Amino acid sequence: TKIDGYPTPKVTWLLNGKPLTPKEGAQVEMNAATGEAKLSIPKVDLQQHAGTVTCRLENPHGIQEETARLDILAAPLITTQLPKQEETVSGKDVTLRVVVRGSPRPEAQWFFNDTPITPENVTFDEEKSEYQLLVKQPTVATSEGTYRVVLKNALGETESTPCVLTVLEPVKLTKSAPTSDVVDLKVGEPFEISFDVGGKEAPKVQLTKDGKEIEAKQNVFSLTVNKCDHPDVGTYRVLIDNGIDHSEQTAKLHVGVKPKVEAAKPANDQTCVIGQDTQISWKFSGLEKPQVTWLFNGQPLPTNERFEITETEDGTSTLSIRHAELNDKGTYTAKATNAVGEVEAKTTLNIAGVKPVLTTDLEATTHATKGESMTIKLSATGTPKPEVVWMRGNDELVPSDRIQIIAPTAEEDDTYTLTILNVQPEDQGDYSAKITNVGGSLKSKKCKVAVTKSPVFVAKPTTQEVKQGETAVFETKIDGYPTPKVTWLLNGKPLTPKEGAQVEMNAATGEAKLSIPKVDLQQHAGTVTCRLENPHGIQEETARLDILAAPLITTQLPKQEETVSGKDVTLRVIVRGSPRPEAQWFFNDIPITPENVTFDEEKSEYQLLVKQPTVATSEGTYRVVLKNALGETESTPCVLTVLEPVKLTKSAPTSDVVDLKVGEPFEISFDVGGKEAPKVQLTKDGKEVKFTSVEGTRHVYSIAEVKPEHQGVYKLTAKNKTSSEETTVTLNVTGMYIIQ
Repeated sequence: TKIDGYPTPKVTWLLNGKPLTPKEGAQVEMNAATGEAKLSIPKVDLQQHAGTVTCRLENPHGIQEETARLDILAAPLITTQLPKQEETVSGKDVTLRVVVRGSPRPEAQWFFNDTPITPENVTFDEEKSEYQLLVKQPTVATSEGTYRVVLKNALGETESTPCVLTVLEPVKLTKSAPTSDVVDLKVGEPFEISFDVGGKEAPKVQLTKDGKEIEAKQNVFSLTVNKCDHPDVGTYRVLIDNGIDHSEQTAKLHVGVKPKVEAAKPANDQTCVIGQDTQISWKFSGLEKPQVTWLFNGQPLPTNERFEITETEDGTSTLSIRHAELNDKGTYTAKATNAVGEVEAKTTLNIAGVKPVLTTDLEATTHATKGESMTIKLSATGTPKPEVVWMRGNDELVPSDRIQIIAPTAEEDDTYTLTILNVQPEDQGDYSAKITNVGGSLKSKKCKVAVTKSPVFVAKPTTQEVKQGETAVFETKIDGYPTPKVTWLLNGKPLTPKEGAQVEMNAATGEAKLSIPKVDLQQHAGTVTCRLENPHGIQEETARLDILAAPLITTQLPKQEETVSGKDVTLRVIVRGSPRPEAQWFFNDIPITPENVTFDEEKSEYQLLVKQPTVATSEGTYRVVLKNALGETESTPCVLTVLEPVKLTKSAPTSDVVDLKVGEPFEISFDVGGKEAPKVQLTKDGKEVKFTSVEGTRHVYSIAEVKPEHQGVYKLTAKNKTSSEETTVTLNVTGMYIIQ
């Protein structure tokens, strides 16, 4: 490598993290002048030298490292050979292993009896450098033989020592006789045990009786006992062992006496009250002790919580029956069985009942709601549980989609229920029940059922939209019992034929209908109410009657309208029409934007606000066009006049008090404005004086030469419809006026 640094760095070489020195055979060179550093490792060895070489540089200013791989090429070398012998048990996987050095990593080819093995069960453990062959589920036929492996890379090849695999097989017993593990024989009958014994290596076979060995020969081992007697009773065992595996089989030999019924005769009769507990017992003897099973009417006795079988040491078998039922009546058979025979004993069981008793009778009356459910019930006891037949009058009621009859099922329940769904008037009447069981019968009291129903709307009337002059029809469907009285109202007032209304009612279907011919927006629009009444309540539903009509102006615009300049004025027009007409206002035939247009819902009044009117901007002709889907109409025109208040503009004199000498001229001059034109009056000390001249709005009063009699207070008054204005000028006259 070539390095740099100042002071010249110290160079350290490491192999696999450990420093390399001459002791390890390394040769290290360093040329400080050129910065060239060199590491030489003679006679490299795959095991000793392969790995990572690190070059570390150090000086007071830092440390720097670089690494490089040292890969050593070597032919395969087996360091751990295959075993010469290997054993396994048939079916138990075994792995053959060989450890190999070599670079590049050798390829392995395994052989079985010199036939190449496919690589799917060949693996390589990188960490151990171990090649492995898995022999799966070995058998003698497919796996026993000689295994070897050839290892090869680019530098050479090597072969392992052969390994002989032996597959051992466990002991296998094939029984020829007897056919079962427990053999029951009578005294004097023959007995034989016969087995085929296999395995690899050959098993050691031993036959014992009650722990004592019995001699056997060859590969078939048999034991025969002629004329069995009680001393031959015991357990016979075959023991097989071949050093690899062992096995055993047993057979029990019994010698017995046929079962017997310990009673005068093997049949009797019993009686039990329904619902009570009872027991049936039979005693049996025999050798070996018999097993007792019970049958009912020739069939196996059902196993449930009501039937319990117990046995005592003296051979008595007892069947206990809890809460006896009618279905328990019949023949019960106890069958005793042992290895040498069987015997039967029979009992006929009869069941008696308890007459029904009413614990809760029917109510005398009940009320049911038409269309809803009605339930009546009673409580009755008896053994067995009674059956109940429900009656309406003299008619028996049977279950249907409307009639539900429920009897008690739980032991402690004694309630019987009749439910009628969707009750109708025809369900009224006298209801009763007949209660019966095997012990007897009785009748309930009568329950009188009355059917009622408060008024109800099955289908409600809906809003109707009808054109002016056509017929409006409202339909509804109602229910109630008795049939409700139907009243129709319009805006809270009853509708009758006098108002032109046509009312129909079908009591059978509950359909009610209201017809209003030639509807009128003014007369008929509003809320229609349908009211139902019967003795059990009142019910109401409402719907809108919307009448469609073209616009009709009922209150026109005034032909003339006046206002004062700057004072807001509202133009109004009242219109009928449905749907509500849209309004377009015009000023001198020019459409007006809608920001100052409003609508009074209560009065049905359209309003146009003319804000801050002036003569220039607001005086003229106004009209409104009203339009909906059924037509349009136009108002009469309205001429708006904008009046202006009185306005006085003084030209002379320049002040309100004028002092003049006799002979001097005097003039009062005003411009008088306003709309309408004001009435103008000039007075002197309260007496009217005439203006000298009136030209347009200019009013002038002049005196060429004032005299003492002209002295006084002059008042100018101007009036019109909107306002009045006045102003005064005081004239004072003194001495003679001398012209020099």
